[in-house]
Amino acid sequence: MKARFYFVLLFLLATSMLYAIPPKTIPLSSDLYEEMDTLYRLEGLPLPSASRPWSSQEAKRIFSAISPDTRHQLLYESIKHNVEKNPLKEASHDLSYLLSTNLTAETYIHTNKESFQTSSDWIYAYDQRKPLARFVMELAFSDAFYFSTSVDIGASSVTRKDDFADYTDIGALFKKEDKVSYQTMAKQYTDIIASNLLLPSTDRMLADWPQESQLSIGGIWWHLSTGRSRIQWGNGSSGNLIVGSHIANHNHLTASFYSELVKLQFLYLFLPDPLNSIDQRIFLGHRLEAQLRHNLRLTITENVMYKGQSLQLRYLDPTYIYHNLYDSKRLNAIASIELDLAICKGLSFHGQFAMDQFRLPNESNTEANAMGVMVHVAYSWMDHLGSWTAHVEYAQTDPVLYRRDGVDFLVARGMHNNWPPVLIDYLGYGFGSDSQVFQTKLTYHRPRLVTIEGSLLIHRQGELTYTAPHHHSSDDTKNNTGAPNVPGPAPSGDTISERLIIGLGADYTTSIEGLSLYSQAHWIGKRVYDRPSKSYDSYAYDLQLVVGIQKRF
Repeated sequence: MKARFYFVLLFLLATSMLYAIPPKTIPLSSDLYEEMDTLYRLEGLPLPSASRPWSSQEAKRIFSAISPDTRHQLLYESIKHNVEKNPLKEASHDLSYLLSTNLTAETYIHTNKESFQTSSDWIYAYDQRKPLARFVMELAFSDAFYFSTSVDIGASSVTRKDDFADYTDIGALFKKEDKVSYQTMAKQYTDIIASNLLLPSTDRMLADWPQESQLSIGGIWWHLSTGRSRIQWGNGSSGNLIVGSHIANHNHLTASFYSELVKLQFLYLFLPDPLNSIDQRIFLGHRLEAQLRHNLRLTITENVMYKGQSLQLRYLDPTYIYHNLYDSKRLNAIASIELDLAICKGLSFHGQFAMDQFRLPNESNTEANAMGVMVHVAYSWMDHLGSWTAHVEYAQTDPVLYRRDGVDFLVARGMHNNWPPVLIDYLGYGFGSDSQVFQTKLTYHRPRLVTIEGSLLIHRQGELTYTAPHHHSSDDTKNNTGAPNVPGPAPSGDTISERLIIGLGADYTTSIEGLSLYSQAHWIGKRVYDRPSKSYDSYAYDLQLVVGIQKRF
């Protein structure tokens, strides 16, 4: 096993020297992804690889499928600029570098400080807010090795004026006796007006950085990368079922191998542990994408979450089928299938189906089905200055999707030096299990100038949130130690939480090099539906505004 690994690594290093191709990973915040998706849709092609971010060489290969004579020259030239640009400065024939600074000033305003007091109450929240300053160092050696890291300076989302409480049992993550705290009131999200500036009242600095870093090597058909960044599997708009991009700072290792028709990726996510226990949690994923026809791409993934004191090396074997590892105390398997279809030029379909647990009709009801489904349709068209895209999406997740008594797919991150208070997320779909989501949005994009987006989202949440027990006993007791047996469909239970979110946002790139402006506005309405009485109560509303200015030096 070890000899095979080292041989493969040496072979890949050798090929990277032969091809001399820059291996930088392109962050998901780049306009490249939206522009490439739009151009593929307009050309009548299935959307390109949804295992993102891409390397610079993979982006070039994806871009090469588009004819230089395309009718959509505005998008083509913008993508070409993004793919071919290399801002690094050449110090010698085998070394290039860049030292840069991003200064960002953001202001957050909202109207309801009584009912919207934590990160989960905001749309532009913990993983979206930018530091005041980010100092970035990038190094490239012989165009075969790339390294980048950063130092972030800004105000923390945790202050001494916040209010805290301890979680009770949280899935398979925490027990009540662990005394893991969370924010019940966070000053940064409660104040009517707040900012990311370092003010005299600031009592804690950002401690979890770098948010983005990478060490990468690669060639024309492969890429190896480790570091911290957002990771995304899928072309969903409101999220994705296996790995969502809503978590900004995944510690990861990826190995990708790609051609014009096929892509194979191995993904390892090393999840944080705010308790600093001896157990480690690692997500191990296989993903195979294949373009079966000129307008059809099919993707299958096969994955497990591992929890234990030490990881056996056989689990790292990328050729192994994880579902054959029968060890429920340490492993939880989940698989998915995705479909991308170009219905006609301008119109695309994307679908996802994830399965954590399936119960046959002749099996007992000791465990409930744990599945999720997503369908997405988008239509793009051009005017003489930019592109328009309309999206419609529906997603539904079973109550016990992502939940198990031994190992689950919840993620806990310490908000200050990897220590409590803790923020709980789902690794996959950001809205979590027991959810029903409908979203529609309209986006206008003028390359290298402006993006404007309006959206509407409805979220119906059943009773099985991450704080709720997933096992209901016959004596009406509930716990997280028994098998997940809450049946679907979502939303389940007698009490349904509903949210309506209406958003409008804009990003503008000025004529001054490196200077951009952006703003978002979201109106959020919340209410609770009681099934037995068929009545609503607990109404609450909030208008949230974000204004930002960023300068890159």
